[in-house]
Amino acid sequence: MEKFESTTRNVLVAVDVQNDFVTGSLAVKHGNEVVTPINQMAETVRETDGTVIFTRDWHPDHTPHFDTWPVHCVAGTKGADFVPRLDVRREDIILSKGMGQTDGYSGWEGVGRNGETLEKLLTPRTPQERVRVLLSGLATDYCVQATGLDIAHHFMNNDRVSTYLIRDAVRAVALKQADEANALKKLTAAQFVAISSQDARKIMQEVLR
Repeated sequence: MEKFESTTRNVLVAVDVQNDFVTGSLAVKHGNEVVTPINQMAETVRETDGTVIFTRDWHPDHTPHFDTWPVHCVAGTKGADFVPRLDVRREDIILSKGMGQTDGYSGWEGVGRNGETLEKLLTPRTPQERVRVLLSGLATDYCVQATGLDIAHHFMNNDRVSTYLIRDAVRAVALKQADEANALKKLTAAQFVAISSQDARKIMQEVLR
């Protein structure tokens, strides 16, 4: 198992764990199962002075996106809220996406209250810093995949940014049987290493000893 120096900053990216994707109009099967491992990883990330990021769909009332999918995650509605069990803290960063007339699949287009973006948040802050990206959320074959591929594309030539897919903290829509497997193949090809949340926490906790 890879071990990083203490200059590593852990960054959890939890994609779209919102009511409409768990119990609402576009619910992902077993989507609620991602909440516990995400909460556990978020706690460890905070303990290591890392960065916890939650992305969310934040759609307008009318968008071409709803020609493809049922209406979901309209800004300010209960369906767009994070699920109640998700542990979102004041110091965490929320990135809203899909706010215009785009599909908003990728968290890369998300923007925070103070103008934060994934590009700004994931880029090493100093020449010495390394960044460990921990990708999780919903859904593996759509927004998680799109977010991961954009992260991988941007940092493909930066060996100080390492990317991990937290396998027990993602679930797929799987409209077609092969969709989840194909998404995992694409993320693996983009240099995402699939590990469990337990292993991710062990790696992070090594720094605390």
